[in-house]
Amino acid sequence: MRALLFLFFFILLSCTQRAVWEDSIPWERDYKVALNKAREEGKPVFIYFSARWCSWCREYEKILSQEKISEYISRNFVPLLLFVEEERKLFREFGGRGTPFTVVLNPRKQLVLRFHGILREEELLGLLSAPGITPTLLEGERYKIENFKKAYQFLLNYFLEDLQERYDPLLGGFTAPGRAGYPFKWPTPLTYRFLLSRNLLVKEVLYSIDKDIEYLYDPVDGGFFNFYDRTRAYTQYFETSKSLKINAGMILALTKAYEKTRKEQYLSLALDTYTYLMRFLYHPGSGCFLNAQVSSPEYYNLPPEERKKKEPPPPDRYIVVEDNALLIFALRELYKFHKNEEILDTASQCLEFLTKELFNGEKLFGFYDIKENRKGLPNYDRDIAYLFFTLSLYPQYRDSALKIVSLKEEYKDILAASLVVTGYSNLGERRAELLQGKAVPLNYPNPDEMTFLLRALEILLGEQDDKASLS
Repeated sequence: MRALLFLFFFILLSCTQRAVWEDSIPWERDYKVALNKAREEGKPVFIYFSARWCSWCREYEKILSQEKISEYISRNFVPLLLFVEEERKLFREFGGRGTPFTVVLNPRKQLVLRFHGILREEELLGLLSAPGITPTLLEGERYKIENFKKAYQFLLNYFLEDLQERYDPLLGGFTAPGRAGYPFKWPTPLTYRFLLSRNLLVKEVLYSIDKDIEYLYDPVDGGFFNFYDRTRAYTQYFETSKSLKINAGMILALTKAYEKTRKEQYLSLALDTYTYLMRFLYHPGSGCFLNAQVSSPEYYNLPPEERKKKEPPPPDRYIVVEDNALLIFALRELYKFHKNEEILDTASQCLEFLTKELFNGEKLFGFYDIKENRKGLPNYDRDIAYLFFTLSLYPQYRDSALKIVSLKEEYKDILAASLVVTGYSNLGERRAELLQGKAVPLNYPNPDEMTFLLRALEILLGEQDDKASLS
């Protein structure tokens, strides 16, 4: 009995104890508090964006907990720890694409450094201690939309040229280092879908999808991993988490690839991806899906037969509006090619939860933490825009859609504005003013985001004006 009590208290202690790396640095957890402290103390802010499901983050945290690093950051910076799921707005404002993501602001809140991934201890120390860190413009080069036709022609040409610079002819994909590329190989499924719909770069897109299947699809449990590090491709190192957003996007890409080629493998994998999501990320209590299955290199590096004997990694704890809204759209597209009513029922149940439990008439909460029974990130424009677009596909939700979209008087984020334009077109309305005069950042970290804008411009020009399509 005494042994059982000891075991119980040990487990309780281990569950509540903070990680070593968190205690090694006096992290602030509130952005505004950190900025005020930085101004008072005349120190820059060291912001670390982490994610609980991210295996690369665990590697980075080992480096941050090293004595030299932790002491240097604690002494010379105001350290700020943020989790992406709860701070998606800030993450994207700073150009975040993946985790770990590090940002350094000077005491005047100006961005002076940012990078994705990890650096070795000496590299990180050298970068943080370098005199006069090279300024990086947060906004980057911009293009102002004044004439829709000229804007569409310019942005489409720019987009295609940028994609060709980013394209990796060996491993596929459009995230190779280019104008704003990264060493990680991420799928860009909405870019694939957009290009296939317009018969652009078809050979490159299909090759990229095939390589994503080869490198990122899990043949044992199903589902697509988030990325792998192309600089370490010879060791087959990959990020061993699987996010809802990546898998929802891949369903959209695979159904479009099937429509284009009639290759059964694409439709079969789209269905398998849906099965994976139902098995690992579906949350019965809400009818929606959790945002990721957590990373576990130890599990995924086992031989397939050994993995089948082990318990797979659990899901994370967040239901995210934006990602679920994208999945609902993906499930509607999947249903066009596989007439299984269960797929539509799944989409409808999730939509019911989002509109009734996370929208109270005055606020749309961007996430729900199932562990702490907590809602957060109210009225974030991307959550509103994604959900509005999805609701616009359902005639019975027209009133709810209009109430939700009215929560934001102005959509400054170009992706959100583009989605809202598309959603209004599904409702039979034309809202050109949402894009008129908007400045488009040309250093976008994710090509997928540009596809929403190009689609919205096509709608405003009256081209390809098919209802309910993001591509």
